[in-house]
Amino acid sequence: MIHVDFKDFQDMLSFARQLLGQVEGEKAMQPQRQPAMQQAPVVPTQPAAPVAPTQPTTPMTSVQPTDPVIPTQPAVPTAPAQSITPVAPTQATVPTTSVTYTPDDLARAAFALMDSGRQQELIGLLQQFGVNAIPELKPEQFGAFATALRGMGAQI
Repeated sequence: MIHVDFKDFQDMLSFARQLLGQVEGEKAMQPQRQPAMQQAPVVPTQPAAPVAPTQPTTPMTSVQPTDPVIPTQPAVPTAPAQSITPVAPTQATVPTTSVTYTPDDLARAAFALMDSGRQQELIGLLQQFGVNAIPELKPEQFGAFATALRGMGAQI
């Protein structure tokens, strides 16, 4: 952003003529295409703070002191046109790994619970699964049984 302050109208006029390559007293020429000017980087003297956008200044080609000043509309920045394609929400899938348990894994966890005095709860759990002992469990029941043991506080 470039900000220019002028002392008065003559100061602004002088700057505009310099910008256009004209000298004081020379007649105004037809508007010409101007070459791109290189500008030295501006080093701020104050810490950067949010600044409200200001009206851009446009070079004046021929201005007489008697010409009225006509305000221009500020340029409104526009974003490049983008086509937005609606995306249907997808159901997020959580990757899982299948842990397989052996009857020995289940027995070790059950024995830790038995040692803590919870034999009757273990017998009730086995009955819920329709068996009298861990070796009678079917392999497809191992995961659910392990989960139930974990719910009782077993480390498995």
